[in-house]
Amino acid sequence: MFRKLFSTAAILFAAAFFTFSTATAQTRIGTVQGTVKDPNGALVAGASVTISQQNTGYKQSTQTDEQGAFRLVNVPFSDYDVRAEASGFQPTEQHVDLESAIPINLDFNLPVEGTAQTVTVEADPDHAEHDKVSSDTDINQTILERPAGAAPSRGIEAIVASAPGFAPDDNGRLHPRGSESQVQYVVDGVPITDNLSAIFSTSLDARTLRTVEVLTGGIPAEFGDKLAGVINVNTRSGLETPTQGGVTFSGGSFSTGEVGADFSTRTKKFGFLTNLSATTSQRFLDPPTIENFHNFGRTGKGFFRFDYQFDQNNSLRATFLVGGSNFQIPNRVEQELAGQDQRQRLRDSSVFITYERIFSPSAIGQFSFFNRYATAKLLSNPLSTPVVATQDRSLQNTGGLAAISLARGTHNIKFGGQFTFTPVRENFSFYTTAPFDDLVDDQGNVVANPVNAFTPANPFVFNGQRTGRSLSAYIQDQFTPFRNFTIAAGLRYDNYKLVIQDDAFSPRIAVAYFIPRTQTTLRASYNRLFQFPPAENLLLASSSEAAALSPLAVLQGQSGVRPILPDKQNVFEVGALQQLSRFFRLNLAVYQKRITNFGDKDQFFDTGIIFPITISSGRVTGEEIRLESTNLRGFRGFLSYANARAYGVTPINGGLFLGEAVESLESPGQIFANDHDQRNSAQFQLSYTHRRSGVYAIFGGRYDSGYPTDVEPGTTLADFTAEGFDPRLYNEIDFQRGRTRPRTILNLSIGADILQRERTSLNFQFDIQNLTDELFLYNFESVFSGTHVGFPRLFSGRVALRFK
Repeated sequence: MFRKLFSTAAILFAAAFFTFSTATAQTRIGTVQGTVKDPNGALVAGASVTISQQNTGYKQSTQTDEQGAFRLVNVPFSDYDVRAEASGFQPTEQHVDLESAIPINLDFNLPVEGTAQTVTVEADPDHAEHDKVSSDTDINQTILERPAGAAPSRGIEAIVASAPGFAPDDNGRLHPRGSESQVQYVVDGVPITDNLSAIFSTSLDARTLRTVEVLTGGIPAEFGDKLAGVINVNTRSGLETPTQGGVTFSGGSFSTGEVGADFSTRTKKFGFLTNLSATTSQRFLDPPTIENFHNFGRTGKGFFRFDYQFDQNNSLRATFLVGGSNFQIPNRVEQELAGQDQRQRLRDSSVFITYERIFSPSAIGQFSFFNRYATAKLLSNPLSTPVVATQDRSLQNTGGLAAISLARGTHNIKFGGQFTFTPVRENFSFYTTAPFDDLVDDQGNVVANPVNAFTPANPFVFNGQRTGRSLSAYIQDQFTPFRNFTIAAGLRYDNYKLVIQDDAFSPRIAVAYFIPRTQTTLRASYNRLFQFPPAENLLLASSSEAAALSPLAVLQGQSGVRPILPDKQNVFEVGALQQLSRFFRLNLAVYQKRITNFGDKDQFFDTGIIFPITISSGRVTGEEIRLESTNLRGFRGFLSYANARAYGVTPINGGLFLGEAVESLESPGQIFANDHDQRNSAQFQLSYTHRRSGVYAIFGGRYDSGYPTDVEPGTTLADFTAEGFDPRLYNEIDFQRGRTRPRTILNLSIGADILQRERTSLNFQFDIQNLTDELFLYNFESVFSGTHVGFPRLFSGRVALRFK
């Protein structure tokens, strides 16, 4: 009864917000504003005010207006040093903690230069985070501004994967903390929950991003849906800088090339920024063979942001994203010889409109409307083998969010809601062009494989269309009940309906205790997570048509529909942040996930089409450690290690299995390592910038211990080649462990900012990825993932011309 009443109230609550003007509940940016005065209290016009964060390298500058006022906008939550200086005066610095969207007001009084007056600096010399309750990684500005590779607009996945706990997979897919692509990007406060890897959509261009925060634990109640990794990004705003722009040209291995252009301008109240890019490559996806057959692709994307500041209390922001990709599906040797030609075409567009209202010095409201529309088409010629498949699908998310932030003493309270409509359309068909093996039951009886009945005259056809909806509401508070102790507590309610309907309450609580003497912050958290099923190909994966083709249905007649269910998790974590010195800090985390309806995926041969599945239950445990440094005489870097163990317990639901040997996975009670169960990974990066000359170098590397694969222990090279596999791949598989071989990939970038003139500058960068040209596999003949060969040594170069 209570749940029904709460659900009704929450729907009315969210609908009211939506009607009023919809919201950005997940925005984690704020404003720092104030005035600069001289010793007599007179306002100082034209003073320079700079806000900076030593650990991330974030920096933003502005000047005071005629009234001596300044305003720094689009500032992500963190602790900062704010410095004010003007000609004829001594500089003054203050330290602030920005923890909510409510603006922070600072007043600077500048002593006259040369006087004996003492300048009071409210600073934290050790830069320790006293109230860090979450496991998060703030990506350094240098990484965002200097992405490696000939197609820098496609580099966001590698940047995100630099956070501990993320394991990279083929085609830019990411596995955070043992989960299968349960990642969402929150762009300027608006979540994008559909998959942004290369085979689903066009990704974000890292160069349009001002800040990137990667959340993996202790996640606040304001975030919902995909929660294994929350990539919270704030895009660049035209209000931050005067008029400027640039053009970039890149080129490299496999005829990869990219051209990009950006431009921004502002007036006192208006800001505009745009970024455009176009890319082509002969190695667009990770292929199943070393030869890289049939793998040309091109992509284009555009980013536009408009800001308008009505007055000190009212502002409007509009963000537009457009993108598209046309690419070939890589062939195996036998497919190339047969003349297979499969292609995909992706299109997507997004609109986010946000209105912000400051009601009082302690209350602010944020309201947004969003619409995202994505389409995907697969085309196959009649020579495709073993199936000719076609697809035409679309996915739309339209709705609104609302959030109110309040400051009351030490309390930072936030509550809000979200309402989303999700129209989904799926058209899919296939027929066989090569015979599939018949099935054999436990008694040795041979059963005809029904897949062989699908012919050009009688193909498998699925047409589905539904409109889903989801409703969410939350309240959270972060406060300090006594000195050095922080509590972040929240409660979230989600109501989901598409193929099935379900709802859940999700309590979230996290605590942190700071030990001043040792500069140590201890933390612990509990999260209840309710994650919606992936919407891509969900209708077919949950259909009776797909269920009828599963081996269990064919052999035992169990063809009942088993829809994809929401992934439900209880996540426990403890951790510590140790400030070792002004320049170094160490972050540790230990976590455990207890999961019901563990989300995973099933790849349809090599087509790039991925169907969602759920595993009855599972568990993930892991440990992470990261050592990072701030700028030390031009040097900056990090070193991290992660260990994880992820397993599932059968049965599995969903997918589209055409007679593969998965009947054991459809029987209950079987424990198995998930296909994204990578036990060990380690990363490092060291960069150096020579400030005077502008020359810089970035050297980094990554170790991955390998994913599980479906091979027989004791397989010999003769057995391997007899199955038709490339003998060069034999040594890339550990047949005893049943995993791909460990790999260590090293990367090097060297560049220079030259011709640093008042209005123009020129940048060169040269990159080598996979420095040692190590051959490696992401996966091999996996039931869920297929086979994908990693990239060889890649050379690339880039030149960028900027103007002001």
